[in-house]
Amino acid sequence: MNSAKGSGVFGTVPGVIGPGVIGAAGIGGGGGGAREPSGGHDASASGSGPINMGAMGLGGPGVLYFDPNPTTAKLAMAGLRLAGYAVMHAATPEQAVDLCRTHGPAGDRSIVALLLDTATAPAVSAAVLRALVEVPGASDLPGVLLVSRANPTPFPGAEKLPSLKRPFTTPALLKVVRDTIDQLDHPNHPPPAKLARARQAPDDAVLRLEIALQQFFPDLEPDTETLRRFLGMLNSMSELPRPAAGVTVQAELGAARLESMLEMLDADGARGVLSIERDRVRMRLHVDRGRIRMAEVEGSDGGGDLQAELGLGRYVIELGTMSAAEYDRIAAAEDARQRPIGVRLVEDGALRLDDLSQALCNQAREVVCHVIGWPSGRMSFAPSEDLHPVVVRLARGRGELRISEALLVALRRQDEKAEMGPHMAGLDEVYVRVDDEVAKLGRHAFSRDELGVLELLNGRHSVKDIARRTRTGTFAVAKVIYRLGRSGLARRRTPTVRT
Repeated sequence: MNSAKGSGVFGTVPGVIGPGVIGAAGIGGGGGGAREPSGGHDASASGSGPINMGAMGLGGPGVLYFDPNPTTAKLAMAGLRLAGYAVMHAATPEQAVDLCRTHGPAGDRSIVALLLDTATAPAVSAAVLRALVEVPGASDLPGVLLVSRANPTPFPGAEKLPSLKRPFTTPALLKVVRDTIDQLDHPNHPPPAKLARARQAPDDAVLRLEIALQQFFPDLEPDTETLRRFLGMLNSMSELPRPAAGVTVQAELGAARLESMLEMLDADGARGVLSIERDRVRMRLHVDRGRIRMAEVEGSDGGGDLQAELGLGRYVIELGTMSAAEYDRIAAAEDARQRPIGVRLVEDGALRLDDLSQALCNQAREVVCHVIGWPSGRMSFAPSEDLHPVVVRLARGRGELRISEALLVALRRQDEKAEMGPHMAGLDEVYVRVDDEVAKLGRHAFSRDELGVLELLNGRHSVKDIARRTRTGTFAVAKVIYRLGRSGLARRRTPTVRT
């Protein structure tokens, strides 16, 4: 920003506009006087008389602002008016001259400064400046040029005038206008009250917020601190929730995919806990250098089926080393040391370490298969070198589940679900076996899991009931029912129609 001093900034710089622009005459002449056009006001009228600040009823220093571009003028005018200035905008040279004659030093003396845009049309702005300083007394007014960065000297002599380069902020504009007016050190145009408040808050965002509020609530005059708090509240509402302490990666399911997150953790060899949440359910996968060591299941889906399907008990029982009754008895018993159920089973001799390791791997695989199909939810990863106590005990176990294997099984299951399509059994659907067709084949034609499901296809048990009774997953039951249904050995139960 350039600066110049004198009683009238535009009038005390000789030769501002050269012959090649609008003519050979300089601005303000050697003696600082302005030429009086025929029929104009007496130049002496611009003497030392007081400048009328309230002649227009606007209550603030008047600024004549010439800018032929309404778009660029809008924000500058709003900022100046909001700061307490009475801005008189001129879009054409004729309007600028008329406003200066009416409200300048030879008129009601409302105008105390000139603000000219030269970025849009430098030659036109030079002509306007020449015409303005020829208005009686206007050569004594301070002024500021708004210039482009590509052309900071739009006409000869402009480098000696106060200027502000576009694009600029509202606080920068207020500062250069105030500083330019202060050069005259005139007692009749002190800083307006709003400008004093604006100078205490040079934040452009706060001023823009005040400008926006004034457009919709013109009677509202909040103080700067209130505007700061309001702006902070708006910013906090627009920001994404910050990750919890320790969380380094967080994403929304739907916008991001679980397989992508696991693939990234596998490639980075990360160690920590990956949490997947939806509604009242939370799954945790303990990741360790490309492997999933164990999974945790918290919460409920409302019917208690989630714990039955994904809880550790199912996978311990499926190994055949412990009965369901024995597991339920141990799990229901209180433990004075509050040990995890897996540690209790091993330390109390009910389960071998290798068997627990295998059961946890099977559970983790099913958890991945379950959550990979969630259409919504949130996942977050928190790195940690401190492993879960169960994982520490499993360091000597033989069970191992690689992330790549879990993803392969989960994606394969997604394809199987897509193949079954509308024929896939729903969790609450009830099926009945076709006894005549089953009898024709005999028991030897069915596998063990198919026989277990067939016995419960009696029209009274839903798919999730069968999964709970057989200690298998709902997807495994749905696959068996799909095969039986497509073979004509089972069908959906049809409700009885009463007449």
